[in-house]
Amino acid sequence: MLKANSSLNDLQQVVGNFVQVGPDGSRAEGTFYLQRPGKLRFEYDAPSNLQIISDGFWVAIQDRKLKTTEKYPLATTPLKLILAREVDLARDAFIRDINTQEGFVTVTLQERAGEAEGSLILIFDSETFDLRQWTVTDAQGLDTSIALSDLAASGPFERKTFRINELGTIEVNQGN
Repeated sequence: MLKANSSLNDLQQVVGNFVQVGPDGSRAEGTFYLQRPGKLRFEYDAPSNLQIISDGFWVAIQDRKLKTTEKYPLATTPLKLILAREVDLARDAFIRDINTQEGFVTVTLQERAGEAEGSLILIFDSETFDLRQWTVTDAQGLDTSIALSDLAASGPFERKTFRINELGTIEVNQGN
């Protein structure tokens, strides 16, 4: 777990590409931005109209075409485990499984405090321990996987990168 913690803690300000596979098998890709603590942005390529932004407190799923925003407290999502100021998976999560095969180490986690619904699977390169992918399983048991590529350290991002601009209809979900 020390290598996993170290790898995640090294991701302070990062930009890269992602490919997402949804529960229905649909694929989308785009650009990924991360700034710790708590900030994340998925900017989806066309034809998708989605963007996902975490401003450190809220995670917003926005559809730019439909002008809708769904907001969830970051603390109620499994993403809080990898966006924390200091990642300590053994402290903050129940480690459900650790598996090594075919060049990858897979760590299955569930948030310890019980605030976040669902679980998180982290997949690391077995040699470098670079984070390659994660899968979020939601409260309904549906999986969404994000594969990361071309990650590069970045300087500070502009504040607007992680600003949630409200679009039309807003639905706020308080979690548990």
